[in-house]
Amino acid sequence: MKVDRASMAHSLEVRAPFLDKDFVTWGVNLPADEKLAGGEKKAVLKAALKGRMPEDVLYRPKQGFVPPLADWCRGPLKGRLRQAIDDPLLKTSGFINVQTAQQLLSNHVAGKRDNSRVLWLILMFHGFLRHDAALAS
Repeated sequence: MKVDRASMAHSLEVRAPFLDKDFVTWGVNLPADEKLAGGEKKAVLKAALKGRMPEDVLYRPKQGFVPPLADWCRGPLKGRLRQAIDDPLLKTSGFINVQTAQQLLSNHVAGKRDNSRVLWLILMFHGFLRHDAALAS
């Protein structure tokens, strides 16, 4: 989910369209003033797409990808969240109040509050605990 952010942190490009050897060679040899025409980031790419994409899409500010956690926690992850919260590993860890976690899930599923971020963290923490327990045995 965070491949783009992790790769950018190490100056790596991992998106397939930009991994073509000939394209990369061409881009590396392109003069810097053409890459940043008038200070515009991705000037060459935008010029190539001009007329093929709507201008408002081509020149809009960057947007991050926000996964639909709220929907996932009410739908396909609801069962996994219940199992994680009921797992004795979570209770014995001493880090999660199971009753509070159950209430958070209940309120979220009922649509009373969006607790998806906390529920996602509980699910990830549970996965860590299970992985750690598996390594220990």
